[in-house]
Amino acid sequence: MRPIPEELTTLIADLESFLCDGLKGENLSKKAKEKKEAFIKRIKEVKLSFPQDFKDKSGDDSEEEEEFDSNNDGGSLQSERTDKDEEACEGAQQSPPVAAQDLTSVFKAGYLEKRRKDHSFFGTEWQKRWCALSHNIFYYYGSEKDKQQKGEFNIDGYTVKMNSTLRKDSKKDCCFEISAPDKRVYQFCASSTKEAEEWVKQIDFVLKDMTGIIPEDEDELEQEVYDDVGAIDEDIYEELPEEEMPTPAKPPPKVEPVSKPAPPAAVDKSTDYPNYYQGIWDCTGDFPDELSFKRGDAIYILSKEYQNFGWWVGEKNGSIGIVPKDYLMELYIL
Repeated sequence: MRPIPEELTTLIADLESFLCDGLKGENLSKKAKEKKEAFIKRIKEVKLSFPQDFKDKSGDDSEEEEEFDSNNDGGSLQSERTDKDEEACEGAQQSPPVAAQDLTSVFKAGYLEKRRKDHSFFGTEWQKRWCALSHNIFYYYGSEKDKQQKGEFNIDGYTVKMNSTLRKDSKKDCCFEISAPDKRVYQFCASSTKEAEEWVKQIDFVLKDMTGIIPEDEDELEQEVYDDVGAIDEDIYEELPEEEMPTPAKPPPKVEPVSKPAPPAAVDKSTDYPNYYQGIWDCTGDFPDELSFKRGDAIYILSKEYQNFGWWVGEKNGSIGIVPKDYLMELYIL
């Protein structure tokens, strides 16, 4: 019997490794799982039929069972090890480890799919990551419960824009990228187009705030100066004799109204339950106009006019300041 070429034995071994290890932890459908098991069974049968060709490559596959990173949220084990390697290859300076729940001044947070810089044929191109924009640092974690980030980068000097060319499936309009000259390009995919646009808006807001250019409100329209006069022909104006300016009339005396209008009715905070919220995480204000609070503290929301930027105006124990809305949840279930 002719021996199997080494290229084929290596390919079969790599395929078996991908099916057993690379797909471990992936959220597969019932039909896909059945196909996977059938392929693994068939590969083992081939290896048993040619033991002399696979004696150096075979191993006890039964020893490697359901052991994977609980914070992976569907990513393969191989892809979990790539984030730090990618950052090291880029020469990025790693920040001190910080838990996801300990981040402060979070402008935007949530799950995104992050595109790997390099991926093999059997690797996962897009990885599910819990991302957060804190101050001017973009963090990404395996989940919102992680005690240490998988990576981060400073968005200073970057630009952000939507990019529908990163994917060819139904999520092609949900992608955006953060790029800068001579730096690594970070590409992400959100759950919807609206969610991706919100990420772009928040990142762009922070970038403009860093440069001192605060974006105008969407409702404010630019006023154009309309000039229909054009060149002035001085010959068309008639010169009139100068006259003495009349003395301006004295303004009429102010008349006090008989009864002053009643002030607007005060809101009874003790029964205004929909505007009571509580802190999900501890939050320490970085500026005098920011309100600090602890997890579980009750905060009464006075205004939501800055909601487009992720901030509300709240009151706690007589102190008033702006609070990040993503750090709050409703206190009462109505």
